[in-house]
Amino acid sequence: MIDTDVHIHKEELLGFCLSKFKKVGDSMYKFVAIDLDGTLLNRDGNISEKNIQAIQKAQNLGIHIVLATGRYFMQTKRIIDQLDFKGILVSNDGTATINTANQALIGEYSFSVEDIASLIHYCRRHHIHFSLCTAFDVYVEWMEDVHEQQYQVYEITPTLHLDVLTLQEKIMKCTIGDLNKVGGWQEIPLAIPERLRRRIDLEFHREYVHAQSNKTKALIHLLDSLDIKQSEMMAIGDYYNDLDMIEFAGLGIAMGNAPDEIKAMANDVTLSNDEDGVFHAFSKYLF
Repeated sequence: MIDTDVHIHKEELLGFCLSKFKKVGDSMYKFVAIDLDGTLLNRDGNISEKNIQAIQKAQNLGIHIVLATGRYFMQTKRIIDQLDFKGILVSNDGTATINTANQALIGEYSFSVEDIASLIHYCRRHHIHFSLCTAFDVYVEWMEDVHEQQYQVYEITPTLHLDVLTLQEKIMKCTIGDLNKVGGWQEIPLAIPERLRRRIDLEFHREYVHAQSNKTKALIHLLDSLDIKQSEMMAIGDYYNDLDMIEFAGLGIAMGNAPDEIKAMANDVTLSNDEDGVFHAFSKYLF
């Protein structure tokens, strides 16, 4: 049963399905989920011309290409523009599913600001930096130079909001982190609502997301809506947050630069992200 905080926007999804309906070529794989960092992108964060051509050729054949990433939507805009990509983006490790053609939210694993009100009050009292990510934006109440520099590195442009507790938008992720207070929240005496989980928990960085969210669950909703079988899905990734979709897909492919544990769970291993691994996987299985 779908949790009440998990929303599938059926009208938007139906519109996408109808607009993209096209006969698929000879490939047995009709749906391909691709990670970005360490997979489609090289070590410099760029997409090779071969990978661009492979994505575009697959789409022209009617194959559904889904970009599945841990990045926020705004962090993918440069990549989407470079690909001229008009398809589905599963962002923030599955919390938001977006049709990039019209920036419509198709599905979400979200929560409200009320769910994290006590955490926000705690951060305010202790002057710990935090941000709230929605489907399309990132909100902060304040920033120092060190935070602004870090956001720039990660291609994030936050919106300043005097009181995030008044936000009406659904929240996809709450991040707390302060490089000047390493470990300052390790003993936060607050209970986390059952619908949330810690996605990352480091000395200088902690993230809270919907407890059910991950890339694979978002992809399953898409498969069901497109009437595509699990066996007709291919997934390519390089890291631990890709493992679920690599194991779930009919064909799971690990990048050559992936850890050995990921490679061991994949059906095949392609070349590294600096050697056009996505292009070679597409050439082997789709074209």
